[in-house]
Amino acid sequence: MIDGFVDKTVVITGASAGVGAACARAFAAAGANLVLAARGVEALEAMVNELRAQTRVIGVPTDVADLAQCDALLAEAQATFGELHVLVNNAGMHQRGALEKIPARAVAQMADVNIRAPMYLSTAALPLMRRAGSGAIVMVGSLAGMSPLAGAATYSGTKAGLRAFAFAIADELRGSGVQVGVVSPGPIDTGFIM
Repeated sequence: MIDGFVDKTVVITGASAGVGAACARAFAAAGANLVLAARGVEALEAMVNELRAQTRVIGVPTDVADLAQCDALLAEAQATFGELHVLVNNAGMHQRGALEKIPARAVAQMADVNIRAPMYLSTAALPLMRRAGSGAIVMVGSLAGMSPLAGAATYSGTKAGLRAFAFAIADELRGSGVQVGVVSPGPIDTGFIM
């Protein structure tokens, strides 16, 4: 169990499965107020129903590639719980294969989900965290962002960019009360990669 999160508001993207669902369960056990976001409405509702007995939780169907939906996600968090303390940028997209075989629009969509959305959400969440007096932004990166892989050029590139962004804003925010971290796991058996 993680400590210090009772009544803190945590927004998690990609929260209906895999790493996002595991984060949601851990924060629920710690007593956090949860705002869970995912594209799949049915899986999102199932996660909300699972955690409802443990903590205050809402689900906000969100495609993080759509900036208006990102705005709506943060607005719903603030309207429901009043403050925002933690943002977990977990939503991700990966289409394997040689770059020449992947449609250009799929490459753009991976960039939108994997780096544009976390950059946008982090920037939009900062004023809310400052108002709350403290906060934390967690980027879910990947080892692929540290050791680029053939067949995963776009994914590797977006995760490397996410890592650089996290380190840069961590320096910018040093001493502000808002912490920034990046986790870079290797392959996890969640169904995301395979």
